[in-house]
Amino acid sequence: MNPRWAVNQLRNGMGLRPGERVLAIVDEPLRAAGEALCAAARALGAGRAEVRVVPAVTGAAPTAPGPALAIVPSAFMRQVSKADVIISLMSGLDLQRESPLLRAGLAAFRSAGRGRWAAGACIDLGVVEEDLAFHCLAIAEATAAMAARLARASRVRLVTEAGTDLTFSIAGRPVHQDPGVLRSPGAYGNLPAGEAFVAPLETSAEGKAVIDLSIGDIPLDEPVALTFRAGRVVAVAGGAAARELERRLGQPDTNSGAWTLGEFGVGTNPGARLRGRAPLDEKAAGTAHIALGGNTHFGGANEAETHYDCVLSQPVIYLDGEKL
Repeated sequence: MNPRWAVNQLRNGMGLRPGERVLAIVDEPLRAAGEALCAAARALGAGRAEVRVVPAVTGAAPTAPGPALAIVPSAFMRQVSKADVIISLMSGLDLQRESPLLRAGLAAFRSAGRGRWAAGACIDLGVVEEDLAFHCLAIAEATAAMAARLARASRVRLVTEAGTDLTFSIAGRPVHQDPGVLRSPGAYGNLPAGEAFVAPLETSAEGKAVIDLSIGDIPLDEPVALTFRAGRVVAVAGGAAARELERRLGQPDTNSGAWTLGEFGVGTNPGARLRGRAPLDEKAAGTAHIALGGNTHFGGANEAETHYDCVLSQPVIYLDGEKL
């Protein structure tokens, strides 16, 4: 395996310093990537580099912290707490279940407040050697420029050839970045990285969005059309993916937050390829995405247990009437 991606992420992304501890968390299909990452870390002067292979999630994961922590090995918690650099690469994504091991590990990481963690889902070896090899600093520069432009805007209009014509307000909302450079204690980000994102005003979305690339972890058999009124989805059209999305969101009258526009993001990573997987597609330069569901953790006021990213191809974006 070409180590260029590992050196890029460790040196340029995580700012690895001599003597630091590195922890690679992977599932079985990505064991080789974890081992390559640790080999690169040792070559760069890491004091210690370890691979932790986690099992695939099966069945419903417990939702309360207590049961999850009870089944997590204490050795894993210590590894996470003492690590300076953590890179986790998972081959799958299941938004209806989560790994108790990773959830508890993230809690230990946040409690320690000392390490840096970059996490990837829907990863395969092609993504590792191609997408993750693109220079992290170039992604960070493009992301900062996009975030600065969004921060000056109040009104957004999205238009695509697939049929999207959606408007909403981001006035007064903070713009966030996923830049791919994580060098501060407690920093956490995605792999691949590369997006500027914001929580729209919850009642502002009007129009239609046609999702033609990917939706969360739901296989997209054909484009899904979402019609918005006063910030909420009032109609869903499409095939099997549309029906599955409706099922996951639940009843609109009792779960209204799940049907509300919760995020607008713009992909800024020139090295991310379109692969039909939302965590990857949403980072690709030339895409935009919206999300349905919760956004209170990044500046919004919409409470929901779910969050489904919906990625659109080749959007034309207007900010306060000016074409981006």
